[in-house]
Amino acid sequence: MITIRGKWYDGRTSFAAEAVMTVYGSGEVRVEAEQGGELLAARPRFDMKAGSRLAETPRYLLFQDGGKFETEDNEAVDMALARFRPSVWSGLVHRLESRWPYVLVALIIMAAFLWGGVKYGVPFTAEVIADRLPPSAYRVASRQTLSVLDRSLLRPSELDEAIRARLRNHFRPILQDHPEHDFTILFRKGGRLGPNAFALPDGTILFTDEMVRIAGHDDELAAVLTHEIGHVVHRHGMRRVVQDSLLGFALLALTGDVSGSSEIFLSLPVILTELAYSREFEREADDFALSYLRSEGIPPAHFARLMKRIQKKAAAKGKTGDNGWMSYLSTHPALEERIRRFDGFAKTGSAAAGNVIID
Repeated sequence: MITIRGKWYDGRTSFAAEAVMTVYGSGEVRVEAEQGGELLAARPRFDMKAGSRLAETPRYLLFQDGGKFETEDNEAVDMALARFRPSVWSGLVHRLESRWPYVLVALIIMAAFLWGGVKYGVPFTAEVIADRLPPSAYRVASRQTLSVLDRSLLRPSELDEAIRARLRNHFRPILQDHPEHDFTILFRKGGRLGPNAFALPDGTILFTDEMVRIAGHDDELAAVLTHEIGHVVHRHGMRRVVQDSLLGFALLALTGDVSGSSEIFLSLPVILTELAYSREFEREADDFALSYLRSEGIPPAHFARLMKRIQKKAAAKGKTGDNGWMSYLSTHPALEERIRRFDGFAKTGSAAAGNVIID
């Protein structure tokens, strides 16, 4: 006979009665009030479900009619289970959590799982969600981002309209080669952003006046344009924001409702102007630009020349990544490696027609 002390809940009210459960050798179970011996429940055999043992926390024995018996006498429950409901899984959790080698292995597995989830799971999930977001989400993100930038960092362009028209005309064949995206070219005075260019998620690509003025050839800006197109094609901006707000975007992807969700795009202006993209994203955009430039006979070295010019003038003015001239360089990591990649095709590329802006 096994005696287990605890509390009885009848499953119909929240009242708890101090009780004693007795499990007889035949398997019969009786639950009686500790005071007075009133019979509270009875079963012809021990067929209750028992919660897993976890350290010395209380456990429940669940009756089929909804009643339950709560007890801290884990040893007595284990004895009843071993005798009347033997199972290789019974007590497994307790055996594992009470032995340090198993706990250590579990911690290592959990750490590996968390690391894998952060490194691979979150980026993969972000890519899946970004691919499934409705076009309205991209428009909301871009509209809000441009509004924030125009209020805080950017000013109306001071370039001559003739220069802007010429550049749009020069860019038109490149944009037409990607009809699946609705690209728009904008110009703004960059101020402390200096020579810079970035793409908004909906295909709006923005060049600062400073970037245009420092370029020595229209094809240098065309090379930058193809790099930014690569960011749009691979949805880098939205994927980065999704990673930072994964739960909110998961709901957005499921419901398709962007109303009241614009606050999740607040980090995008910071990403575009300060944090930029991951090294992997930059490499993808570079690969896209290199492939396109080579296929169209535009020397990729134009991109390298523009980066070198920005770097040279920044060094001459003593600027750092925190203000002005070095912005486009500081937000695009591994500059020397990237210059070598684009500059390496200088001998194979042919001089493309274009206009000299300023040198």
